[in-house]
Amino acid sequence: MAKYNEFENDDYLLTTNLLGMTNFAELEQAEAFTFSIRATQIEQGAYNIMAFSLTNFVGLHRHLFQDIYSFAGQFRDVQLTKGNTRFCQVQYMEAYASSLFTQLDNEPDWDTLEYAVKRLAYFKSELNMLHPFREGNGRTIRIFLEAFAKSKRFLWTYDKIDRDEYMRAMIRAVTSEDFLEKLLLDTLKPID
Repeated sequence: MAKYNEFENDDYLLTTNLLGMTNFAELEQAEAFTFSIRATQIEQGAYNIMAFSLTNFVGLHRHLFQDIYSFAGQFRDVQLTKGNTRFCQVQYMEAYASSLFTQLDNEPDWDTLEYAVKRLAYFKSELNMLHPFREGNGRTIRIFLEAFAKSKRFLWTYDKIDRDEYMRAMIRAVTSEDFLEKLLLDTLKPID
């Protein structure tokens, strides 16, 4: 089983993209463009997340990246590390995903902001550690959890989080979700 880090993944993306891009900077631009079109379809209601199941999560990834990557909607088959973070090992991904999506399916209502912050931080951290795709994990997780929060009657405006603080919070969330909870507290609001 192969192992890759974020830099070794660039070559893979160049050899498997559907547009035949051979320059990574151009691939990044094309990915951003195609992603923005698909994300806009979600915002406009042309694509809906119908349930918060593993099938719908994988379908969301397929929708977002179908124009650019042949692996859209497919779990990775290689081990993944980024920096000092080692994500879920391939041999455990199916069981980990099953457990996590069972928890999502059985999640009770979020009655208070404090509870909502804790649960959103938990699911954000756990889905990040699952990190099931070769590319597009963060964007897929954010869109999925934004819709999940709405289903629990909370609006999550993750675009208002400072990117550097968010990255530090996600790295720290491997061992403690406290910093992530603080960031979410400022970006999560009950829907009246």
